[in-house]
Amino acid sequence: MINKYENTLRRIILSIIGSQDNSDYKVPTERVDKWKEKRIIEEKKNNGVLFENRLLYYSDFYDLKTIIDKNWEYFLPIFNDKKRFMVFFKEVEQFRNTLAHGRDLIESQTNLLKGIVSDLKNSITIYYNKNEMKDDYFIKITKINDNLGNIFFIPGASRPIPILRVDDEYELYVEAIDPKDRKIIYSLHTDRSIILSQESNVLKIIVTKQLVGETIRLWVYAKAPLSEYNNEDRKAIFITVLPNDK
Repeated sequence: MINKYENTLRRIILSIIGSQDNSDYKVPTERVDKWKEKRIIEEKKNNGVLFENRLLYYSDFYDLKTIIDKNWEYFLPIFNDKKRFMVFFKEVEQFRNTLAHGRDLIESQTNLLKGIVSDLKNSITIYYNKNEMKDDYFIKITKINDNLGNIFFIPGASRPIPILRVDDEYELYVEAIDPKDRKIIYSLHTDRSIILSQESNVLKIIVTKQLVGETIRLWVYAKAPLSEYNNEDRKAIFITVLPNDK
């Protein structure tokens, strides 16, 4: 749950401030340099497979508090009360330290942590819904990246179109948020058919000859089937598929 809290904060920071290396997080230059060093190490270790390229994901936990504090005017519409946010952040920080020292959380601490994470996700969902003038709380796809190192839907960046061949293994990693934490089903579609549907958010396919084409559109869906209303989000990505000429 602490990782969920931490990465939810990262996603909202990326959404508000940006995901480019030169995004102004208002942190000291030496902190940014540390993030870059860690990213280089991770890239070499993973050899680019499902590699997370966004710099903020290599920040430390306390960096997130600094960013939100220094940019509070941007986060005020989401969190509303700075003192309240900082109190909750400090609680999570203490729980994180407890676990880091090999101690377990007691039941009351676990329940409080669950409440803080839920409150954070609800605050973000309300913000998105308010700004998009929606009348209810809906699931939202917040990130898609692939095993070739591409990250889709980065604001201000050109749209990647990966080039694949028949028989290649292609993976998409999808992150989605449902405001009520209901089960999410992830699926991958062409314009004509469903390729796969599953609970795992890592969508793996073997590229077939049926997908050969210069610009093939794939639809990524995230759906909460237990919702009492139609609750799904979808994003379109494009790939180029070449014949396997071996």
